Amino acid sequence: MESAEGLKQLLAESAIPPDSETGLKLASYLRLLEKWNARINLTSNTEWRVIGPMFREGIWASGFYPPGAAAHLDIGSGAGFPALLLKVLIPRVEMDLVESRVKKSQFLETVAQALGLSGVRAHAMRLGDYLGRADEGKRWNCISWKGLKLGSDDFVRLRAHAWKDTQFWMFHGTEPALEAAQAIEKMCELLRRERVPGRRESYLSIYRPA
Repeated sequence: MESAEGLKQLLAESAIPPDSETGLKLASYLRLLEKWNARINLTSNTEWRVIGPMFREGIWASGFYPPGAAAHLDIGSGAGFPALLLKVLIPRVEMDLVESRVKKSQFLETVAQALGLSGVRAHAMRLGDYLGRADEGKRWNCISWKGLKLGSDDFVRLRAHAWKDTQFWMFHGTEPALEAAQAIEKMCELLRRERVPGRRESYLSIYRPA
């Protein structure tokens, strides 16, 4: 199946009209992903069997998004899954995207500009360096990461930038995406753990400060 057709079907299943603002932005995102992936390795390929589950995951995850959340930090944003999808679906949220690889960070900036996504900032640096430069009073309502394991020291530093109701979104496989899983268990409580539909042994665990 062509990816454009696959996205149309997914939008129909998700009750998102393809000609709506949201539908058009997601289609534009797909086209940019296909264009850039020919030059840099954003995903293994752009066949729908590969990227379709990523689009589905982002749309699905948006249904759990905390009401009223206004500031989101995504770590290791890569090609923008699921952070940019969440931004398209929940436009009010301001996004800080930390992606250490410069070319991928440039891709994220290009997508945000092309889609007219205001309040998106891509930071081409490692998390530790970014947190070292962040204002001490900076807080996020939602902090997410996928495809990497956070160090326990980084998590402790992130906790200092959280409100009491901040949600930590950890996308992971059978093992927690944290080098020392006990760190999050001691500092946070698990709100929910959901299996990502259509993805074997893939989960979203949502925590908040204890």
